Amino acid sequence: MRAREKQLTIRTSMILWGALIAFLPSVVTACTTAVISGRATVDGRPILWKNRDTSSRRNEVAFIEGGELRAIAVVNAGSRSSAWMGVNEAGFCIENSVSRDLKIEEKTSGPGNGGFMKLALQTCRTVEEFRQLLEKTNTSGRSTVSNYGVIDAHGGAALFETGPKSFKMFDANDPDIAPDGFLVRSNFATTAQGVSPQPTLEELSEKTIVSADRFSQACTLLSSPDEAGISIEYMIRNVCRDLSDTPGVPVCGSVNDPSGKLPEIINADSMISRTTTVSAAVFHGVKAGEDPLMTTMWAFLGDPKFSIAVPCWTSMSDIASPLVGESEAPIGAIANTMRGWSFVDGGNGVDSTVLTGIWSDVWKVEDQILSATAKARSKWESKGVNPRDMNAVHMESARRSYHAMLTELRQLKNAALTIKTPAPPKFEPVTKTILVP
Repeated sequence: MRAREKQLTIRTSMILWGALIAFLPSVVTACTTAVISGRATVDGRPILWKNRDTSSRRNEVAFIEGGELRAIAVVNAGSRSSAWMGVNEAGFCIENSVSRDLKIEEKTSGPGNGGFMKLALQTCRTVEEFRQLLEKTNTSGRSTVSNYGVIDAHGGAALFETGPKSFKMFDANDPDIAPDGFLVRSNFATTAQGVSPQPTLEELSEKTIVSADRFSQACTLLSSPDEAGISIEYMIRNVCRDLSDTPGVPVCGSVNDPSGKLPEIINADSMISRTTTVSAAVFHGVKAGEDPLMTTMWAFLGDPKFSIAVPCWTSMSDIASPLVGESEAPIGAIANTMRGWSFVDGGNGVDSTVLTGIWSDVWKVEDQILSATAKARSKWESKGVNPRDMNAVHMESARRSYHAMLTELRQLKNAALTIKTPAPPKFEPVTKTILVP
């Protein structure tokens, strides 16, 4: 830590002052997501992913109750009116990205993007039941402009481009729709833009499309793993935290190009792991015939660059205290504080001084949590699900995550406190009296 403290003292003043003017990002609602069929993963189980970009930076994990099905989801702190990514006890998982090009001129009513996801978590068991819910609400009403990604406990994996009164389904299990077994979405709908279900960069370059750069980079990342396929570990480490510029070249020193050193300032406003990213989730599904309660939500509270993933299950009796909070969950608060200290360039850039230290310390803990969770899931696959064990794994993972994050925050604060206050200026003594009329 001493070497890092020495490094930090050089530039911490600039970071702290930058935080004062740039801690609150501009109001945005933009996300990057993917639905991944089991035919593209290392273990044959579907995966769902979302990096959430919004001005509502204070998030928590909460149970969604009061419906037909119990669910657990990432929500805005203190609010249960909407769910922004979650899983229910039937193993049905859902997330979304805003797609304003699906908006219609006609005035609409009914649940919006987050409210509709809450409704789906409370009532849907399968991808097909979600499709039926969309059919029903085409008539009854909804106010959605969203690309919904869903997976279920029967191998279902699909994406729905959903306007207020219509939708289009894309099946990730269909090789004609998703040749590589995955479907990516950012903040445009292929139906609205008149492009193919999984458009190439060449197709997108012919149009002016918001978020095309993030879409393209996510596609590149999901095409990059070795022949074994896409893993949960890869999604959590390499996709959620990707720092690549507009042409898709990873920033030197970042997770997808560990060679060399990070640049002092990273212009991250258009990257997957953006300056507006406030949370993320990766859902690890189950194979048909397996217990749906084994479906795992890996939740990041706070920007994934500054945070850590914690496993969650619907069968848990409680959610660990570091993940909950009426005003803000503790892990998210720490991540937001460290992120705020690193904001520069009006909130569009990240000062990288603290990042390498955070990664070297926190990722070691995350690796241990990933390993322990994989071992537990393997046990549950062969011997059956044990909700008490799930609760214990979750609680221990959250405890270790919070301790790692809190230790990091203290180290950064101590480094800031080592900066010496500048000496007061010296003035020449007055040698003669000046009469002021």
